[in-house]
Amino acid sequence: MAKLTLSSTFPLPNTSLTIPRLGFGVYQSNGNTCLKSCLTAFKVGYRHVDSAQYYANEAQVGQAAVESKIPRSEIFLTTKILSPGSSIDTTYSSILDSVKKVGGSNGYVDLFLIHSPNGGSGARKTMWQALEKAHHEGKIKAIGVSNFGKGHIEEMKEYAKIWPPHVNQIEVGTFFGNNRNSSLIGPIATSMVPAT
Repeated sequence: MAKLTLSSTFPLPNTSLTIPRLGFGVYQSNGNTCLKSCLTAFKVGYRHVDSAQYYANEAQVGQAAVESKIPRSEIFLTTKILSPGSSIDTTYSSILDSVKKVGGSNGYVDLFLIHSPNGGSGARKTMWQALEKAHHEGKIKAIGVSNFGKGHIEEMKEYAKIWPPHVNQIEVGTFFGNNRNSSLIGPIATSMVPAT
């Protein structure tokens, strides 16, 4: 097995994309701190930054990508949506707002995830259908979920045009026991992200 480096990647199933195996998370990093830390991360070799609407720092991540002077095609940017709007259209608008913050007015997001399954079945369906719309329009290159169990993913078969999700990002860490999703690691592309 090859040595794991900041430039190591793996292919995302059912897409033409590769994703860096190691990403730089920006949870609880706001304003200028987020901007400077992302620029430093890019400088030392990171090419994947993981943000979220909930983190309120998508604009700083996007700004850092521009200021880094690294070609956008060499950077992989992920963000997440935690809760839907009142409809697919309002949820879609929220997603487009994130795309603009991260990727600029004519940009894109490499990977957009549903942050958590906790909103309930209806919320998951609304967010997924809005993500599919943005994916279809080229605003997002890949879509996925975060911390979904097998039942959540199976439920998606009822309405998803894109199934299985391109990614099921699973939170893991030294003090975070997580055996509930171990059966998903084989059949679904899983990006392992350490708990912060």
